[in-house]
Parts: sequence; C-alpha cells; structure tokens
Amino acid sequence: MSDTDGRADGRRGFADLLLDLRVQAGLSQEELADRAGLSVRSIREIEAGRVARPRKDSVRLLASALGLQDPSQFLAAAGHGTARRLVQPPVVSVADAAPTGLRWRGTRPIPDGLVGREQELFELETLLRQNRLVTLVGPGGVGKTELALAAADRFSGADTTVVVVDLTTVQRDAAVPSAILDAFGTAPGTSDLDDVLSGRQPGDLVIVEDNAEHVLDGVATVANRMVRSFPGVGVLVTSRIPLGLPDEVVRRVQVLGVPANDENFEEIAASPAVEMFCRRVARVRPDFVLTPANAPTVARLCRRLDGLPLALELAAARAGSLSVETILAALDDRFRLLSGPRRFGAPHQRTLADTIAWSVDALSDAARQLLYRCSVLGSPFTLEAVAGVCTGDPIDGLDVAMLLAELVDKSLLQPVLEFEQLYGARYKLLETIREHAYAGLSSQGGDLVEFRDRAVAWCSTYVAGLEGAWSSPDRDRQYRAAHANSALFEVALERAAELGEWDAAARIVLGFRIAWQYQASVAESGIRWATLCASQVSDKEVSGRLLAIAGRLSSLTGDIRGARRHYEEARTLIPGETEMGLVARGGWVSSGSHLLDTQSLAEIPALVDDARKHGDVQRSATVQATCGLALLRWGRLVEAKELLLAWEAALVNPGVYPDEIAYMALSRVDLELGNLSEARHWAVLARDSQASDDPERTKVAGCLAMVEFHDGRYDEARALLDQADADIRGHRGYFDYLVMLYRSRLARAAGEVEQARVSIRDAVNRLLLEGRVVYLLEVLPEAVAVLHALGRSDAGDALCGQLLAWQRSMDPPMLPTAWAILQESCESASVADGWPEPDPAAAVQRLANDVLAALS
Repeated sequence: MSDTDGRADGRRGFADLLLDLRVQAGLSQEELADRAGLSVRSIREIEAGRVARPRKDSVRLLASALGLQDPSQFLAAAGHGTARRLVQPPVVSVADAAPTGLRWRGTRPIPDGLVGREQELFELETLLRQNRLVTLVGPGGVGKTELALAAADRFSGADTTVVVVDLTTVQRDAAVPSAILDAFGTAPGTSDLDDVLSGRQPGDLVIVEDNAEHVLDGVATVANRMVRSFPGVGVLVTSRIPLGLPDEVVRRVQVLGVPANDENFEEIAASPAVEMFCRRVARVRPDFVLTPANAPTVARLCRRLDGLPLALELAAARAGSLSVETILAALDDRFRLLSGPRRFGAPHQRTLADTIAWSVDALSDAARQLLYRCSVLGSPFTLEAVAGVCTGDPIDGLDVAMLLAELVDKSLLQPVLEFEQLYGARYKLLETIREHAYAGLSSQGGDLVEFRDRAVAWCSTYVAGLEGAWSSPDRDRQYRAAHANSALFEVALERAAELGEWDAAARIVLGFRIAWQYQASVAESGIRWATLCASQVSDKEVSGRLLAIAGRLSSLTGDIRGARRHYEEARTLIPGETEMGLVARGGWVSSGSHLLDTQSLAEIPALVDDARKHGDVQRSATVQATCGLALLRWGRLVEAKELLLAWEAALVNPGVYPDEIAYMALSRVDLELGNLSEARHWAVLARDSQASDDPERTKVAGCLAMVEFHDGRYDEARALLDQADADIRGHRGYFDYLVMLYRSRLARAAGEVEQARVSIRDAVNRLLLEGRVVYLLEVLPEAVAVLHALGRSDAGDALCGQLLAWQRSMDPPMLPTAWAILQESCESASVADGWPEPDPAAAVQRLANDVLAALS
C-alpha cells in the first residue's frame, strides 16, 4: 500500500470510529459539535474522511464530549499516538452549560435560532470566503445577529477563531478598538489591535461586530484598517446602516417569508415565519402543534407581524398564557392604537413598535414604570442601581427584585451572564425596547428629567461610600460592584456635564477612579471624563487629582507616554505631600522609569521620604513598592529590595494588604540576585495573595515559571507558561512580555527555533506598542540568541555589538539574567561605535525596530 493509500485508510478509520462512537452516544452531528465546541462542518468533514489528521486539541475536545474515560486509543486513531488520560471537565450550572471552546469568544449561535435562512446562510458563507468585509443591514429585530453568528459558525473550521463583539454598550466611536480587545478577553494592557490581529493566515480569524449603527464611524475606521492591513482577518458586521467603505459587501437581511393565504395548510406549514413562531411557542407550550384548525390564525398572526423575528419571539412568549386567537386580537387593537405616532416609519418598524407596546401594556403598572425608568440607566445595570434610582410610587423598593424577574420572564429585560462571577447579576435592555421605554418615560411630564437627575444624585452618594475602600479587605468586591454600573456613571456624568455641574462630575470621577481600572474600554471613558473635568473645574488641586487619575488609567490601557504627560501636569497642581500628590509623583516616577527618564530616578529619595512622613501607613507602603519596582527596572536591585521589604513589613498594619505585584517584584529581585529559594518564596506568596477570580492570572503564572526555569525544572516552567499563554489570550496585563521571553528561552533550549522567533518577536512588538522601553533591555539579548540560532549571525552580532556598547556606556544596565544571555551569544561580536547616545529611549527603540526587521 502506498503512503497516500495509507493516509486515506487512516482517515477513513478514524472517521468510522468517530461515527460509531457518536451513534453509540445517541448524538447527532449538531449535538456533538455543540458539546465539543466545534463547528458542525468540522464534524462532517472528519466523518466524511476528508481531514487527513485532525488537530490534537480538536480530538481531545471530541473525546471529552463523547465521555471517553481513556482517550489514548481515540487519539492514536487520529494519528496522535498515545495520550494521557483526559481530565473530566468540571460540572457547570445550566446557565453556563453552553460550550466555551477556545476557538469561539462571545455569544454563540442558538442551536435552533435560525429558521428559513438556509439560502441566505449559504450565500453569506460564500461571501465570507470571497470577501474580507461583509455587512448585514436591516431593521432592529430582523435577525441580523443570529444570521451573522450562524454564518460565522458555518464558515469556520476547527482551526478558526471566532470573536463576537457586542457593541451595544459601547458609547463612543473611539472606544470601538478597546471593545474588540475586550471581546478577545483582555484586561487593560494595550490600546492597539496589532498584536492580536497580526500573523493570522486567511481563515484563522473571523470578527463579528454586532450592533454597529450607533458607533458607525468607529466601526468603519477599525474595519477598514483590519481589511487593509491584516489579510488573515475576516470581518462580519451587523448594522442598521452600511459602513460606506469601498471594500464592503452589503447584504440586506429580509424578514421571514409569510404565508400568502390562509387556506393552503401545506403552504402555511412551509412558511419560515410560521415555523419560527411554532418553535418558539413550543418552548412555553410543549403540547402546541400546527393543525389545519389553527393554521389560518397563525398565518394571519405571522403576516401581521411582518415575519419579523423579534416580533414573532415576543408574541410567542405570550402563548404560555394566551391563545393564538387572543394574541392576534390584542395585536390588532394595539396596531390601531399606535399607528399614528409610528406612521413615519417603515411598516416592519411600526409592527415592531406595536409588538413591544403590546408587551409593555400587558405589564402591571409598577413593572411598566420600572421598565420606563430603567431606560435612563445605561446598559448593563445592577439591581442595586435600579433600587437606588428607579423607586418611588408606584414602585416599592422591596418589590424591585420581583419586578425585574417579571421583566426578564416577559423577554423585556435580559440578564447579562458574561463576567457574572466577577461583577454579579446585571441586566440590559434591548435597544428597541429601551427606545420604547425611553419614549414612554419622556411622555410622562417631567419624569425623564427627574430620573436623569436622580442618576447624578445616586452616583454622587455611591462614590462617597467608596471612600476608604482601598484600605478595606474586600476592596476588590466593592470596586467591581461599582464597575458593574459603569454605564450608569456614564449617564450621570453626561447629565452633570449638560447642566454644567462640573464640581459634581469631578466628585463622581474622583470617587469612581479605581472601578474604571477593570476593563480597557471603560478605562478609556475614565480618561476622557477625568481630563474633561480637569479642564472645567476651577480648583487647581482638584484638576491635578483628576489628571493623576487620567495618568493611572492611561498606564493601564498601555499609553505610557500619555500617562507620563498627565502625571507631569498633575504633580505641578497638587501639593506633593498630600495623598494624591504622592500618587501623582509615584506615577510620574513609574512612567518615567518605563521611558528611561533619569529624572524619575532622581525623584525617588525625596518621594520615599515624603511618603514616610505622610502618616498614612498604607499610602507610604504603596509609594515604597512603586519606587521599588522602578528601581528594579533600573537594575538597582539592592535598593529596590530594601523598599519592597519595607512594603512587606508594613503588612502587619491595618489597611495594608498583600499585593501580588509587589511580591512578584521581590521574587524578581532575588532571582536577579541569584537567591533562588527566596525568589520561589516570594512567587508562592504572590500566587497565594492573588484573588481567586482575578482575570489577570498571567502575571503570577509567569513569575512562577521564571523561578522554575532558573531552577532547571523546564517541564514545570513550560506547564506554567502554557497556563499563562491561555490567560494572555483572555486578559492581558503588565508582565505578559516575560511570558513571551521565557517561552522563547525554553523553545530555544529545546531546538524549537521557529517558536523562539515568534515568541521574542511578539515580546518586542508588545513593548514597542505600549511604550515600556525599559523592558526591551531584558528582551533584546534573547533576540540576539534567537538570531544566532536562526543562522542570522551577522544580524545577531550587529545587535550584540550595540548592546555591549549600551552596557558599557549607558544607564540603566541590563539585568544579570539578560546580561548572561548576551554574553553567551557575543563571542564573535565587537563593541559598536557611536555610544553613548544622547536619547536613551530612542536608541533602544531603534534597536528594537532593527530586531523586528531581522526577525521578520
């Protein structure tokens, strides 16, 4: 048998095995795909024998979905040899039961959510294969989202990543890039998309940007950049308006087909609108079936709803308590009642408004008023915010939870399950329902003004309650609870700005400052409000405190230069000995150390002295830890350890709590000093002090991996880096470059030169993008080693000569671990001429750009 025949036989063998196991498990291809987190198309391709060697990760997912206790033979049949026993997945709640395979991020298509769209789905799949940017256009409720999700699922293979970006809560065009990064699962760490989009092969990544119409300019700008700069990325947009880009292919999503008459039962049953309505009714009335007796009524109802999917959903939800005849009659009444105000809209928009109005009219007076009032809260919002802003006749505060449950049950309010573990229960209104509710509130005299003003008052009171939270043992819980209402704080700030109440706005910003740090797109909103309020308030010290907040948030979003600029101005406006003055000075020192500014280093002694005199032990400890980190970056290891140990000694005081970043800094200092056992001790403390639900697990896993690497425990280091890699894909943080650096060192030691090249290139890219120049001095020596391993000795020696000149004449020096790597790689290099350089940061960035060119 030839090799080709052997491969074909192997494909067929695994295909038959998979088919047998699936049938034995009683699963359809769709059900198995749903359990495994793969596309139905992938299952079909494998069972048809058209996949020569399925990916190992895909085979493992299939084995887990099939419930195989020992998947080794299954893996071997797929061509992956012997495998270890799979760890059984944890038990999850019903709410979390949807598959969450790494290839799909965000909302997944509902298994039976698409009805009567097969032709459109086929066309859209073809368009996605032929075009880079496709926009689905249509009115709200027409089903654009489900069609887009189904098309992305149909298009994608086992190796395709689908990222779904829900733009509903994005309120500014400038926040669209951060919203996309958040959909990838990121935390504050960068403000650019290059590092998640570059290096993709065609078909590797599909980004679905959903509900784009209210941030059209922002979506168009980003989509145009993706299409023009990243050939491996496909973009699918849903919007009520086309983007207007030259590369855009626009397809209008039509309503579902409705029966042409009431007499022909077969024609009625074949109608997509009737099929969808009947499926949804069966969810609330399992005994419901379409019969010749009720078919004419169903047909008339579907026609009256124009075949609009959202309208069908809302009507069907009522079938649990009302007959189809009653629903149709009620809709007829509401059509006549509301046809005037909506006469200017398209028919399907009038019908959608009628459907929403009918649902709202059926509520109790208290539930309806709560729905109206929730429309001013932004989205998402929490029960606490509803109780704080929306109560008052006829809504009793004790009834709020029950009324919210009623609105959820009647499909007028949606629970937000994403990040529920971190931020608790949240709710959101669909935009079409929110618009209707907002109009209802506006029609009630001065209610709209009253509840917008209440939002300002509630947020002002709320932030006053956050005073002292930083020193509280449950500070993360308090700040995350505040962050869960970030949309409401945006509403309050907009209202305060509209009224010119800038002092009130400033108080809200100052009180909310920490809560803005939990999500990149929200942090950008904080920067905007902090700088805007700083420019409007008359009190210079308040302005300086606001700019200090802008500096902190800029640093978190990866804009080190912006952080430096804000801190620079803040420290000129705030007395340096006050708490916020110390914050501004500490931020200025920290951002300056990233940018190789020697003035920052000179500020440290005076800053530490003032912090110790301040009297607040917690603030003094924080400043010393901040300065210790800056000194570590500058290679002043003994001085850095002294300040970090002072922070550690302060933990005995009330209000001072363990912080994993400071522990990690101590671990790094001892690692560089050669104290391996102490480095391990601090790394373990960092792990133990990190919150169990902290999304930025990367940093601690990377810290532990470094210790294991230098202890010669490469397998353990690799396992930790694998864990950190998974977290990088989810939530980015300060220290991800170290994960990439040590991934390169491990790969190079194992002879995996291509992996080393990719890892070190990504690390250099990341640091250049964020402006963290000082860390490039740790990464560039590894780049020299990688260039030599790749056989590019001339480029390696040239870079090595430049770094040798840096070490001889510039400050800060390379850290010992980086210097050791450089010395191993520089046997044939000579020190470069032209040093010292007048601009250290520019010199390092020039070397980094040369490295990127050499590694490309």
